[in-house]
Amino acid sequence: MDTVLDLLEVLKDMLKRVDELPLDASLNCILTAFQTLQGPGRELKIDQKEYITPLYSQLKRLCTEDRDRICVKIVLRCLDTSFLKRREFSKVRLASFLKELFTLALHSSPSTSTSIIAVCRQLLHRYPSLHQLLENEEDVLTQGQYDPTVEDPEHANPYATSCWELSTLMFHSNPAIAQQASRAASLKLIQLPTELPERIQTQMHQDSEEKFYVETRYNRKKHPLENKEGKKQQLRFITPNQTNQITF
Repeated sequence: MDTVLDLLEVLKDMLKRVDELPLDASLNCILTAFQTLQGPGRELKIDQKEYITPLYSQLKRLCTEDRDRICVKIVLRCLDTSFLKRREFSKVRLASFLKELFTLALHSSPSTSTSIIAVCRQLLHRYPSLHQLLENEEDVLTQGQYDPTVEDPEHANPYATSCWELSTLMFHSNPAIAQQASRAASLKLIQLPTELPERIQTQMHQDSEEKFYVETRYNRKKHPLENKEGKKQQLRFITPNQTNQITF
């Protein structure tokens, strides 16, 4: 047990300067802390806020650094360990993460965006209190404004806004992103293991290396002169009758 406490203390000291660390190093520190608290340190009564707050501050770096494809899997594991494998009782903390994740999905690559929306669907299913963020902002009765710049998710005031990013993602040019966003908006239950976030991220990353185009649906409109058999009707022109010219 002393070894576990020493390890958590070292990780806590490293996370105090989390912005100075490489993104993959900071995320691995957070993931190690979560796995330690749920493994050898599960008997310790330690608030995981000291490790959840750095995770919240590192989400923005996913769409600003070149190594987002490498780090996104670590983020997915951190979210699964901190919110899905354990029960989070802070509604404000959950709402702040959901809002931040939808914002991240709006500015990320297709593989990252699709997997992040899949995680959001899991959060919406596990925590019904988050459904309030899918409502219209005009129906929200909360004082203050949402602040996305704070480092602590407890101070973001997420219930003063809504996840409006979802309505934009529903009309994304990438059909996979639009499909995930539509299913999230309708609170459709996620299908496992087909829609497992890590599996979606890996598959879309492989497709992006093999394909140089985005598959889109093409809606063919029927020509107004086309008959039921798919053939265009021949045009018939009416020849005007010749009339005697009247001279004045």
